[in-house]
Amino acid sequence: KFKGISQPWKSCCQALVAAVGLLSMAPPVGGQRSQTARICVVQIYGTGEEMQIPVTVSTRTLVVKELISQKTGVHIDDMKVMAKGGPFMKELRNTDEVRSQVVIKGIDSFRRKRQQYPHPHAIIGAGHNGLRQALVFAEHKDTNFILFDRHDRIGGTSWLDHANVWSKVQTELGTYHLNYSDQCECPQDMAPWPSRDDLLAHFNKVCDEWGLKPYFKMSSDVQRYEILNEGQANQCYRLYLRASTDGKEEWETTVSSLVMYPGNLTIPRREEYKGEDTFGGPISYGMFDETNYGALQGKNVAIVGFGAFAVENIRTCCEHRSGKIYLVCRRKNLCMPRMVSWWINGSIFPIASSDVLREMEDVYKMVGDDPWSYYAVHSNEARTNVTIFQKARFGIGDIYFLSRYYGKTEVVLGTIKKVSEATLHLEDGKRLENVQAVLKLFGFVPDWAVDKFLQLKHLTGLWVNGDFRIGTMSEFPTVNAQRFGGTSLSPGAVSWCNIFYYFWSYPKDFEKMIATGMLAKHFPNMQKDEPGYVLDAQMGSQVLISISGLCPGLVEVIAKYDDRFKREKQWGTHSLSQIQASAEEDWYRYCQIFKDAGDERPFPPYPYSKDRLERMVERQDREEHEKFVKKGLITA
Repeated sequence: KFKGISQPWKSCCQALVAAVGLLSMAPPVGGQRSQTARICVVQIYGTGEEMQIPVTVSTRTLVVKELISQKTGVHIDDMKVMAKGGPFMKELRNTDEVRSQVVIKGIDSFRRKRQQYPHPHAIIGAGHNGLRQALVFAEHKDTNFILFDRHDRIGGTSWLDHANVWSKVQTELGTYHLNYSDQCECPQDMAPWPSRDDLLAHFNKVCDEWGLKPYFKMSSDVQRYEILNEGQANQCYRLYLRASTDGKEEWETTVSSLVMYPGNLTIPRREEYKGEDTFGGPISYGMFDETNYGALQGKNVAIVGFGAFAVENIRTCCEHRSGKIYLVCRRKNLCMPRMVSWWINGSIFPIASSDVLREMEDVYKMVGDDPWSYYAVHSNEARTNVTIFQKARFGIGDIYFLSRYYGKTEVVLGTIKKVSEATLHLEDGKRLENVQAVLKLFGFVPDWAVDKFLQLKHLTGLWVNGDFRIGTMSEFPTVNAQRFGGTSLSPGAVSWCNIFYYFWSYPKDFEKMIATGMLAKHFPNMQKDEPGYVLDAQMGSQVLISISGLCPGLVEVIAKYDDRFKREKQWGTHSLSQIQASAEEDWYRYCQIFKDAGDERPFPPYPYSKDRLERMVERQDREEHEKFVKKGLITA
């Protein structure tokens, strides 16, 4: 423990530790104090409201005051704890042993008073996160908010601009929906992997049920903001807006705070190849409804890129009966079968990366591949300590593996140098011939305009320049974990939306958290093309853990959205039997497509039977429970 400390300081520290050890063995002044447990009933003066606090016989009044202060936000100096002393009430000193029945003055309720604001809170963005933030307000019966979005309808950039009519949710509906809350029932009328249009219909249905739309200002592009009364208790912000329909109408409004949900990487990466004018076939981006997939029937297609959108386009091309599919990429990213994603998103203990890889081995063997050999996997020789670090998020889908098994899809490692008629020329000299269409899916890059709008010098935790009134959050664009608790958005969204709302309600808790100096700061990095608003998976996870650890009051709010709650939502939306049957049905439907195209081989069995899923769940629950019991973290 003294590694790196100079010898004089080391000797001093060792002496101090020894002294503390001796003191800890000495009896306290006045003799041993009783640690017998009892209950202290605290009643608020003039009301019938009371609270029971577990204490010991020797617990002092100050301890009870501090507990109540932490819960209510009222300073201990503003409280008086009274107890009966004969026929009269007597004020207890902080050093007095607290009585079992006391009355407290100086507070109106054990419920904390939320900070009141003269202007509404602004939410920028009507995608999944922005709508969930609006729902947090509604769940607290708080209507002091307004939501702005440049689109004329809700859904956000990902589903309105980037997705196409054939796009589907890659993770399961159970952990990707707006009803992910303790105040909402699981959606029961949707497919496990809904289409873009079905998901947008769900968004609208939930917003209508909660009466949110009167608080939405659509077709409103927030241009910039100005700080008013800076540094004062009544600090607020003037927003300057422009109508996104014609760009002519402009107006201003004043808000007390703002949170921006820009999405993580929102600008599609674009690239043109030399010779595209000679190719002789369609070259397009596999998003935005730009591609006519019907025209790809029977044609050999090159999909360039290996992110989640590229994996989705394999499915879309197969459904439209394209010819051969070449997946051209610089290196192979790990893809995830549907049922492994479902398993992770319904786990009550985070699943070790080693277990995730083992449950994917079978489908990779089907295509002559080994997930342990991928660049993203970092493991010791025994494969017991494993980290998966990948620059792109997992593409999730069974069709990727099935199409490779049937030879429909071929992964080609390389970089395209140029194109000529029906031919792709790679940097290493190889050529892909008889290619009739190219779909570009290069992923996305961050938007520096977000930093500019936010006037971001640094991001302290999730807050711009350390101001609790201005927050921003984007889903982390990378994968970096030894354990996985989820692959989907809603579990994270419900937590960070409640985090923002909590600190708007109780800003003094934010001050205490910042005062610790333990909340990480993230700075923009021009050289690496990393704006300040984008956190990678490692730093983002550390920030969220720190926020929870530094604010006990917040833990009370978000603890209910734990892994057991996640399982309730995941399994409550579709049961194990339902989700497995749906995935298996899709598997054989695609097998039939390949048979119709002339492949007469027997259909390969679906790798994830109901029995296998039950064993996966049971084993992981049991083994992790035993580990936690052994460590003393939970009882048997």
